[in-house]
Parts: sequence; C-alpha cells; structure tokens
Amino acid sequence: MSIFNYLIEQSIKPKGHIGRIMLKIMNTAHKRIFIFGIENINFLDGYKLLDVGFGGGMALKLFTKKNKHIKLYGIDFSEEALKTGSKNNKKDIECGKITLLQADIEKIPFPDYHFDIITAFQTHYYWQDLDNKMKEIYRVLNRNGQFIIVAEKYKINYHMEKYKTENELKQLFIEIGFKQIEYKETKVNMLIKGLK
Repeated sequence: MSIFNYLIEQSIKPKGHIGRIMLKIMNTAHKRIFIFGIENINFLDGYKLLDVGFGGGMALKLFTKKNKHIKLYGIDFSEEALKTGSKNNKKDIECGKITLLQADIEKIPFPDYHFDIITAFQTHYYWQDLDNKMKEIYRVLNRNGQFIIVAEKYKINYHMEKYKTENELKQLFIEIGFKQIEYKETKVNMLIKGLK
C-alpha cells in the first residue's frame, strides 16, 4: 500500500498514533468548513443534533459556542475518533451536553424520529452505498428535521464516482424523501440541506 493510500485510509478510519495526528490535523484544517456549515444551519433551543462522523470533535465544540441550549450527539466508527473527540469535548460530555458513541452509520443506535438536525462534515464522500446510508439518516430524523452535508468540492470530485454535481445531489435527496432542498457553494465548499 502506498503512503498516499495509507493516509486516505487513516482519514476514513483513524487508528493509533498516526490516526491521532490525522484527527488533530483535521480539527485544524477543517475549522473553516465547520464554521461555514454552522453559519448556514438554523436551530432552536432544545433541538437534538447528531453529527455523523464527528472525527476529532471540532464541529461539536463549535456548535456549543453557537447555542448552549441544544443537545449534541456524535457517532463515528473509529475508536480513535471516539477517544480524541471525547478528550476535546470533555467538559460538555461531563455535564451531559454532548454524547459521543462509536457506531456505524449503517445502523444508527437511535430510534426513529429522534433528531431535529443531522450533520455530515467532510465525510459523506467516503461512504460506500451513500443512498442506503442516507435512508438510515432519514429514519432517525424528526418530521421537518434537517439533514446537512458540508464538504470541500475537490474531495467530492476526487473520491466520488456519482453524486458529484448539484443536480445529482438534489436528485438523491428527493429520492430519499427530502423536500425543500437547498444548495449553496463557495469557491471551495458546498452545502446541501434537505428538510424531511
């Protein structure tokens, strides 16, 4: 395996010492995209928000700064992400504001209609079988809940064979059952939001 492929593997599922370094880099390198996404998400006090693939936990930390009255959850299938994300959000976990779990998006460990908002920052382009994973997200999303994907456009173009364009992404959201789909982009980033 080439060093490049090894680093991509570590980006997908960080492990060990290199994984910890990757998570630290991601927290720093992705901060602007987290901010871009959070600025475009509307949420009210009391909402329950799930961040899928929380990595090093930086997006959750930024969410707490924007609204202190929402309950935050995160799932990631990497044990290293769980350790790092827990360390980076220790105070908010201890006071019950944030709950982090090691779990796979294929089987989200929450009941139907549980979350008001679900976010996926810099992660959906790694998901194999994207449409089925989105169906699972749809299942745990409240009626009138929002699902938001935020990513750098060049990573979508590099990692994905389909669902690369605005029209393809919107069509996928429609097929899953989302309505009122909104797409926004900058020179570097894109955001798509669907209302259930």
